[in-house]
Amino acid sequence: MGKVRLIFARANEYKEGDLSVGGTTDEAVRMDAKREISAMQIADISKWVFVEDALTEAISRSISRNLLAEISHLTMLELKDILLGPNCAKWVIKYSDGLPSEVIAAVVKIMTNSELSKVSGSIFNTLPDKMQKGPVVVGSSNHFGTRIQPNSPGDDEQEILMSVLEGLAFGCGDVIIGLNPASDDIETIVRTEKLLQRVVERLQLPTRYCVLSDMVKQSTARGMTKVDVGFQSLAGTSKSLVGMLGLDVDGLLDLSKGFDGLYFETGQGSEVTNGAAEGVDMVTLESRCYGLARHVRQQCQGKWMIVNDVAGFIGPEVFRTGAQLMRACLEDTVMAKLHGITMGLDVCSTFHMGINPTELQALTETIVKMAAPAYLMSVAGKADPMLGYLTTSYREHPRLRIAVNKQISSAMLERLQTLGVMDSDGSATGAPEKTSILYAKYMKEGGDTRTIDDLRIEGLKKISILKEKGCDLGYGFGPGFSDPPVVSARLESLYQHARNALYATLDAAVIRDSCQNYLDVATNSTDREDYLAHPASGELINERDASSIIRHYAGNQILPQIMVVISDGLNADAVNENLRNVLPKLKWSLRETGYNVSDEDVVIKNGRVRAGYHVAQLIDPEVLIHLIGERPGTGLNQLSAYMTYGKDPAGKSRWSPAMDHAFTTAVCSIHPRGKTPESAVGDMVKCVKRMIELKCSGVVLGDVANQ
Repeated sequence: MGKVRLIFARANEYKEGDLSVGGTTDEAVRMDAKREISAMQIADISKWVFVEDALTEAISRSISRNLLAEISHLTMLELKDILLGPNCAKWVIKYSDGLPSEVIAAVVKIMTNSELSKVSGSIFNTLPDKMQKGPVVVGSSNHFGTRIQPNSPGDDEQEILMSVLEGLAFGCGDVIIGLNPASDDIETIVRTEKLLQRVVERLQLPTRYCVLSDMVKQSTARGMTKVDVGFQSLAGTSKSLVGMLGLDVDGLLDLSKGFDGLYFETGQGSEVTNGAAEGVDMVTLESRCYGLARHVRQQCQGKWMIVNDVAGFIGPEVFRTGAQLMRACLEDTVMAKLHGITMGLDVCSTFHMGINPTELQALTETIVKMAAPAYLMSVAGKADPMLGYLTTSYREHPRLRIAVNKQISSAMLERLQTLGVMDSDGSATGAPEKTSILYAKYMKEGGDTRTIDDLRIEGLKKISILKEKGCDLGYGFGPGFSDPPVVSARLESLYQHARNALYATLDAAVIRDSCQNYLDVATNSTDREDYLAHPASGELINERDASSIIRHYAGNQILPQIMVVISDGLNADAVNENLRNVLPKLKWSLRETGYNVSDEDVVIKNGRVRAGYHVAQLIDPEVLIHLIGERPGTGLNQLSAYMTYGKDPAGKSRWSPAMDHAFTTAVCSIHPRGKTPESAVGDMVKCVKRMIELKCSGVVLGDVANQ
């Protein structure tokens, strides 16, 4: 089986993430592997077990054995020819449920970009939805829709509300309105679910809404408020799925049955990044994600379900060029469509990938034309204000709809026309005046007795205030749907801020002011370029400094119960800006609570999250608190705290640089304009207290705390 996995990895178009499982930069080797796969039969591939886990078993159960028997004689080359032929759509409708996920991955590997584009443009999976009426429905060949992503670094309800309304004024949001909460606690989830529910119900929008927490927390929230759509990130191995959810396939299925609608996200490389690839290449793992989604849909009797591929979100360790991003989007869209899934894309780039905003904008239009996804992401200003990455702005969507000659769903078009924000021809300007109309009607439906004119004036004032605060709202667009100069300048400023932050260094004065005593150490990264290009180099303390840490603590009779580690991460300025307001108060609060906190802090140069685990392995504390600079992209220098309980249920140490991130609990977006340092310290102290009381952290802590 190892030989087959190697052939599958080598047959992929080159991406950095496949190197760890046998992928190659050698074009000749790659072409040889493609020829080997071309000759493989469906019958052979369907018998091979790429990973022995529950996910493989679930995918196998989802396959129609009768359909598989009818097509099992086909080679991958013959299958490719069928998909490129004139009867592709009819053939896929008939045989989709007979195609194993690994077979779908195999045929994609031997296609060129233009061939993938042709196949994707032939297959459309419409979404069963009683709200959808008219000639254009979600997922149809004449449809191109959006998800509104109204994120706020502080989960501020005014920012979220006005962002949603402006997105609607640009004609976005016909598929779903989906918020990523900055604070993933039950209170925030319930509060933001209620906010999105109010918007959808007051404006009578024919769309769905979702707060993108995990399904365990959403199931808890469902007892406190209406939860319209359940969300979960998927994975191509059980190891990776359990790491994210704390449950395997059967647990995911049980949770999925409790929601009226389902929204799943995927993306090539997540298993590689989390050390859970099980020796399988990224394309095959991604196809297995769609196989899992197909299995869930079948078991949930075909309920409303969409999948979103967040291509480019992870970073350069997975892939780093525009050409690789395009290839991934084409591969993923075809694989999802062959699984019968209604598929969307988040064509995106992290700031440390090096794909600049102008290149990404051009790539997005090309990908939309070639991949024909059902929908695309949309955010207020291209750079997501909370997640800190580049994606598609609201204002790009009117131009993209014209470019592909498609329209949003008929139901949403009709509703937005009735609300007065879209013209009869389907055009939308996103002008502040249009957003203020929606605000006034939203408030009126909530019982506000003021006049429409007064409410519209108030709406315009709110937009103006948010603009002054730095939100990309209220700018509309320029001639030919171009970005206004002020928007372009703002985006360039964000991009330069992020690039500068990536190369920033820790300020010695900040460290001295914040730490009573500290040890300076470094990882194996030779310099910042090595650190950014090769993430693994920043995951281990170098041998010399590791020995120094061991010697330093060798004579201590009482080891610290709680160890604090500080790393530059991807933004040393986040540490420089926030550490003085976080660390002294955090250590004081923990000691006041009665905990033994380390006198010396460990300060890591070029350190990633796993470098903290390595330090903990050398010292063996009960709890690790790792303060680290978040990757930049929001214009804010935001700090994160990764907190981990280091003992297993038997009381033995589980510290290791390879430790599963699922054991870690994070408090993110720490900044005066995000989660304030004061509230972050309070959250961290409460979290540490629960960790020590319940003797766990991460996914398990969430499960236990919610019981």
